[in-house]
Amino acid sequence: MEQEPREPCLSSLCTIITTTSPTPVNPSTELICSTLDSLAENAPDLLLCRHIIVCDGYRSGSDSKFRSGVVTPERAYAYEQYMDALELLAHKGQETSVGHAENQTPSVWKNVEIVRLAERQGFGFAVKAALELVTTPFVCVMQHDRTFMRPFRDALVLLKAMMQESRLKMVGLPTTTNDPTKYMTQAVTKLGEIKVYLPCSFDELVISVPDVGAEHLRFIPMIMWHDSTHFASSEYYRSFVFGRRRRLVTKGGFIEDKLGQEQGLDLRKEGWDAHERYGTFLLDDGAPAPARMVGHLDGKKYIRVEAKMALAESARASGAKAKAEKAARPVEEEDEADEGRVVGALGGCVAPMPKGSYLLAPKTPRSRRPPRQDRQGTEEVPIQTSS
Repeated sequence: MEQEPREPCLSSLCTIITTTSPTPVNPSTELICSTLDSLAENAPDLLLCRHIIVCDGYRSGSDSKFRSGVVTPERAYAYEQYMDALELLAHKGQETSVGHAENQTPSVWKNVEIVRLAERQGFGFAVKAALELVTTPFVCVMQHDRTFMRPFRDALVLLKAMMQESRLKMVGLPTTTNDPTKYMTQAVTKLGEIKVYLPCSFDELVISVPDVGAEHLRFIPMIMWHDSTHFASSEYYRSFVFGRRRRLVTKGGFIEDKLGQEQGLDLRKEGWDAHERYGTFLLDDGAPAPARMVGHLDGKKYIRVEAKMALAESARASGAKAKAEKAARPVEEEDEADEGRVVGALGGCVAPMPKGSYLLAPKTPRSRRPPRQDRQGTEEVPIQTSS
């Protein structure tokens, strides 16, 4: 008697790729930890998947331009410490997961691997580098500052729909910018502006795949690629996004910077038929407005108030000491109490540093000290912004 084929599990279908790069709050790991924690809270099934965190490289400069991957020697050192901390977190996550019960939610770091790039690549080529390690048919691409804002339990069903319907090559999750409750109206307006005529009503272009248990999901054609959290076919990424026939991604940039523009140009030149080649869709899971599922953390501000206090205090103390002694005090003579206070203030997710290692605090001019109410508070600085 033939056995029925086993239903594929999520971990055999999907690999998560998360990109990270220098930020003003390095060496704190709080930003990316919040993103991973949002997985545990709102999409715990994804924690079962292999998770590649790819750390982009950087270029040296006299001034830091984080979006361009240019950092000062001081901030480069802080970023190196940040990457060291990520590796330690991943190592500890794998250690603590041994003997973990199957019915429990695994540690957010259990299946994480850290990949460090030697040179600055940018978001697009960082994804490309991680893709070389992927063996699953699908990927979920995230950024270190994109968090899940509400429950998402349909990852497996979504991937089954993508396997069933070949037109679904890339499926983006709802954001403030791409809100399925109003996206269709916006898309029709935009298509009219660029004079793209549809073969039918836009409603008829929406895809449903009820045969795989996805009757509650709809897939709305997305007329321009968006780099926020999305699922995509690994082969589609390799053969089309990074294909050799046409250069759709440039080194140092985001995928949406060029591919999104090319998609718009192709729609203008070829009409709606061009969309099938790109295969970009927006997930609509029926949530009422506002339907945002993925939010954006501000990497320039995301750090606890008490951490700001500790870092500012450390920077001022170091500067005063250097001027007084005309030389840096040897590391082994540093006050261990100060080390513990700074490390602890950076948040519970920060990896402990080896004895004798110190977190390099960013310089904090007196004119930019936090307001008095912040310095005395213990609450997190609001960081959620629209995406």
